[in-house]
Amino acid sequence: MLLVLVFLKFSMGLEAAAITTQRCPTNWYHDEPGRSCYHLAPHRMRLAEAHTYCASQAENSHVLRIECGGETDFIFHDVMKGESDQRIWIDARARFDILDGSAGLFGPGFVYRWPNGKIVRYSNWAEGHGMQKVNRKLDKCVQAKANGQWVNSNCTSLAKVICEKKLHRPYSKFCPKHWIYFSSTQSCYRTISKANMTALEADSKCYDYGAEHRQDAMLSSVMSEQENEFILELALKKNSHLDFIFLGGFGKSNNGHKWHWMDGSPFKYLNWDRGSPYGARAFAVLVMNRRGKWLNHYADRILSQYNSVAVCKFKS
Repeated sequence: MLLVLVFLKFSMGLEAAAITTQRCPTNWYHDEPGRSCYHLAPHRMRLAEAHTYCASQAENSHVLRIECGGETDFIFHDVMKGESDQRIWIDARARFDILDGSAGLFGPGFVYRWPNGKIVRYSNWAEGHGMQKVNRKLDKCVQAKANGQWVNSNCTSLAKVICEKKLHRPYSKFCPKHWIYFSSTQSCYRTISKANMTALEADSKCYDYGAEHRQDAMLSSVMSEQENEFILELALKKNSHLDFIFLGGFGKSNNGHKWHWMDGSPFKYLNWDRGSPYGARAFAVLVMNRRGKWLNHYADRILSQYNSVAVCKFKS
């Protein structure tokens, strides 16, 4: 009995150590709600130089990616204090994507993405700036003014640099309320069930739920058969009569190998139902049926009046 107690105490001690050792590097700013650390560089530089600089400051450090309003407030109130006349780099870049605007996903043309391929969801554009103002040759990068508003910028111009590092603490005890942890993917999931829901509405709700905890949540990607089964079981718990589950895939309807995940994950695991994907419409979204198989659908159409469930996801 004594040996068991000693072992349990030792195990708990290891778990506590794993949690407490996840700290910000010395002299970095710590945003506890966002689980992030920030370092303000001492001088201005070009974006390419900023990438090299941040990578040298700490493991898994990268140039700032602002993903919600709460993070904006922290950056400009706590980190940029005293730098009222300086612009800073936001590590988003415009890329040209031919997407089906009629499906309601994104307009054909320039789309902003983070370096890992994730679509930029939160933005805070100043008047006269944004995707519609991108110059093909010069203004594909983004800077933020002292008031937090974003402006189109030449990627070779100079700006202040903030490096960001996420704290990857064990999420089994830290998934926010209403979110479920899945250890195989080290991610948190949440289900949504709403009458007359479309994929666009579902993904917007995922974003809102994630932003409450300063997380960039979106409709779920699926990386394996195990995750596919987990998502199906989670959705059935939400609505045992479900017909369809909204997922975060989008792509070319009639080619199962030309699809993508919204979160930038590689589209390698495939689980299409027989005959899917189908149709001539260029781009669409991905859904799962109650057998766990995938179908393609359109972002602006209702699948089932009452029996659709969306599964949101963010990675720790």
